[in-house]
Order: sequence, then C-alpha cells, then structure tokens
Amino acid sequence: MRLTVPDRYFYFLPWALATLLVAGIVHIVSVLLMPTLAPRDALARLAAYVRTTDQPQGLVLLPPMAPGSETLPFEDPAFAEAVCVYDLTKGPLRVATAVDGEDLLALSFHAHAGRIYHSMTDRSAIKGKIDIVVGDANQIDALASADDEDAPPQEVRLTAPTKRGFVLIRSFAKRPSDQERARNRLRAVTCQRFDLPQG
Repeated sequence: MRLTVPDRYFYFLPWALATLLVAGIVHIVSVLLMPTLAPRDALARLAAYVRTTDQPQGLVLLPPMAPGSETLPFEDPAFAEAVCVYDLTKGPLRVATAVDGEDLLALSFHAHAGRIYHSMTDRSAIKGKIDIVVGDANQIDALASADDEDAPPQEVRLTAPTKRGFVLIRSFAKRPSDQERARNRLRAVTCQRFDLPQG
C-alpha cells in the first residue's frame, strides 16, 4: 500500500508530538531543579564570603560593587549592600533597626536556593522601627504561645520555608558621594540570633 503525502504527515505526527512533549518536560524539570543543583547558588556564594570576613555571624557589609568582582549577580552600584546569613537550627533570627525616613532601606528574605519569600522597605516600618523575627514553624508557634494577650507583639514574624537562608539589606545612595552614608545606615541594622522564651 502506497502512502500519499497527507498520510505520511499523519504517520509521523504522533512521533513528532511525543518528541516535543518529552523535550518540553525535560526543559521544565531542568529549569526548576537548577537552583537546587547549582553548586554556587546565592547562599553558597554569600556564606563563602562571610567566612572570609572577621564577622562570621550577624550583619556583614558587602564590598562596593566593581565590574567583574560582584559578590552577587545584577548588583546595582547605587546601593550599598549587607547580608545576614542564618541557620534556624541554632534558633530564630531577629532583624531590627530604626528608620529615619530619609534613606531608603530595602530588605529581602531569601530561602536556601535564593528564592525570595518576603521583602519590605522602610516605608512599611511600624512606629519608626523595623523589627522582624524569622523562624521555622515550630519556633514561630513557640513565640506565639508565649505571647501576653494584653500586650500583643510589636515585631513582624516570618515563617521561613527552609532552615538556612539569608537576608539581603540594601541602602540607597543618591549620589556616589553618599555611599559611605548608605554603608553607615546598614551598620545600624542588627541581625542576630535570640533565644526562645522558656516554658
């Protein structure tokens, strides 16, 4: 039996569709797994940098951006940056600072693979202060159970999706000459582990 041209197209059509389907699935899976399998993800790069400083814990200022030597990709030279790498197996983390209303301060909270799970600026400060507690589900529950009903907590509480992650804090410098002022603004931010209430 001799196939006509339209019959030949219909003969190869299922194979072509199956090939496209398999290629699409492989592409989607590889894109989704890339952050997890990448050996030099954002957390690994920042943790390696923090280990080289004399402040292995708490807030660490990142060096000013220079072409070819960026600590993180896509850095903006108009911002001074600091990072706080955390491990919730050692306890919850508190990030706090006062807000002056003049200098833009932006905070982004990142999970292990670098995905942002919360972000804010100084415009969302409460009573002139930023006070954020990051913990896993059990730690946040323990804080909630220790709350006094007559005195509601003043801090914002975030449940982190992974035990390890980092907080990236940026301060805007309007002019290059304002870089040192922006870096001093970052130095006023505290980023430290604290103990859960007992009982």
